[in-house]
Amino acid sequence: MIAIKQGVAGVLMGLSVSLASAQSVVGVLYPDMNLKLAMADSGVIRHVHVKSGSVVKASDPLITLDSTMQSLEEKRNKLIWSDTKEQQSLVARRDILQKKYTVARLLYEESRSISLDELDGLKLQLIDLEGQIAQLNEREERERIEYEISAQRVKDRILRAPIAGIVTQVVQHQGEWAPVGEPIIGLVDVTKLYVKLNVRDAVARNLALNSTIPVDVENLSIQQGYIDYIAPIADAASGLVEVKIKLNNPDGTMRPGVRVSVDLDRH
Repeated sequence: MIAIKQGVAGVLMGLSVSLASAQSVVGVLYPDMNLKLAMADSGVIRHVHVKSGSVVKASDPLITLDSTMQSLEEKRNKLIWSDTKEQQSLVARRDILQKKYTVARLLYEESRSISLDELDGLKLQLIDLEGQIAQLNEREERERIEYEISAQRVKDRILRAPIAGIVTQVVQHQGEWAPVGEPIIGLVDVTKLYVKLNVRDAVARNLALNSTIPVDVENLSIQQGYIDYIAPIADAASGLVEVKIKLNNPDGTMRPGVRVSVDLDRH
């Protein structure tokens, strides 16, 4: 009888030790990328291409601003940049003068049939033309940059999706003024999620980066995640260490915001 009691006591003690050592931590699923998008330029909204719940691909247009003035400026700058008549004229004059100077130098060197002053005069004209052509080349480069700036301003009138995802919020609508830098579109990528946990240092020391770990998701079967981040320092107030567990969610089965439970003893 005594032996039976001791055996039962041993089992209960072992169970209590097992329960005490279990490291089940509760957390919440978060999307790896939850973006608040804003316009790079301000203006009146001409068209809203999406609504809440729209599925978009990377580079899809989300919002287009009116760009009448910006498009006209782009066309004007392109015309200015593409006008090279003056440069072509100076280059043609330079080529003719170069030939005249070459002939004049030969005449001077062989027969002195022209004076040194005349030869120097041709040389000075050639130097002057070279300087004008160099100035025009620099001006053309500035005109090219101004054109590219205006072309970029036209592009900035369209807000495009930086990633594939689902639109969660559309703050403003057609005809409204969209200020620069103010978030007007919410976009979330639910294909990659993470759980952020705060655990004791003793537990964190037993974890390894990139190791797989089961995550018990509410209303779903257990999912396999992997440890993506272990904080190098503990929180000074609580002494806990932050740990992030990433989960792939290509089919969107798991929903951000759902509670999960992670048994750190099973990693």
